[in-house]
Amino acid sequence: MKILGTLSLTLALGALAACTTGPKIRVDAAPGINVAAYQTYSFLEPFGTDRSGYGTTLSGHIKSATRTQMDARGYRYVEKDGDLLVNASTRSAEKTDVSTMPGPDPWMGRYGRYGYWGGYNEQVVVSNYTEGTLVIDVVDRAKGQMIWSGAAIGRVTEKDRANIGPVISGAVGDIFAQYPKPAAGLPAAK
Repeated sequence: MKILGTLSLTLALGALAACTTGPKIRVDAAPGINVAAYQTYSFLEPFGTDRSGYGTTLSGHIKSATRTQMDARGYRYVEKDGDLLVNASTRSAEKTDVSTMPGPDPWMGRYGRYGYWGGYNEQVVVSNYTEGTLVIDVVDRAKGQMIWSGAAIGRVTEKDRANIGPVISGAVGDIFAQYPKPAAGLPAAK
């Protein structure tokens, strides 16, 4: 059962790069947050995607990609008690997409009493897919308050499932592209 839980999380994250336009990104930031006020970060323990007391490969991919993004913003990683705590969670859901599209009418092009008739027929297209979500939370450790949260939501493909590392890296990069900039006139974190 534990393996199935980890597998479903991995499949959920496979959704994040499936669309050619990339995943949908949603973010929320605390009002008036000054991200330059923080210098260090750590990962919350236990990390949100770890299971039953052990670190998963999924957690390793998320942490690696997150470290790349946080380091690029001038933060310094510390093993414990950083100014910021970073956590992640995932979920997946089975979805159905129903759409209609014009299609040929079997009687198209027939002549009759009223002349040429070139009608059309609507075809209903149903597709089932898995939608995956990755959420990254950044928390002010001293205050115990979330300062920023970002989510990537997208479809899972077989190609993504087969090579999850780059999918996660891309999704984390897309999420952090929306991370707040340091307030004007204030130095960035070092």
